[in-house]
Amino acid sequence: MAIVVVLSIARKRYNLTQEKLARLSDRSQQLIGKLEQGKAKGIGFDTLNQLCKVTGGKIWDVIVYVPDDPQLIDETLNVLAKRLRCSTEEIFLYLPVELKQAYWRLNRGLS
Repeated sequence: MAIVVVLSIARKRYNLTQEKLARLSDRSQQLIGKLEQGKAKGIGFDTLNQLCKVTGGKIWDVIVYVPDDPQLIDETLNVLAKRLRCSTEEIFLYLPVELKQAYWRLNRGLS
C-alpha cells in the first residue's frame, strides 16, 4: 500500500508558494517542503485538516492511496489524474521508487 502526498499538485493549481501555503495553513514552510519531497515520516490529522481547508477541502488534494499492485497503477493513475486535474505522469513522479520499479518491470515484461 502506498499513501502518496500530492500536495504540490494542488498547491501549484492554486498558485501558492510553499511559504504562502504554510502561512495559510499555520504550518512551517519546512514541513510543507518535507511533505512534498516525501521526507516526512507522517502527517497529523490536524495538519491534514488545515491543508485540506486551504486546498479546497478535498483530502485527495493532499494525499492519495495507490495500490502496491503494479497491475493496478494505470487505472488508479487515470482516476487520480481526473480527480486532481493533472496528468498521470505528474502523479507517477510522486510514487515510491519501489512501486515505480515494479511497474516498469511489469510493463517491460521483466517480472
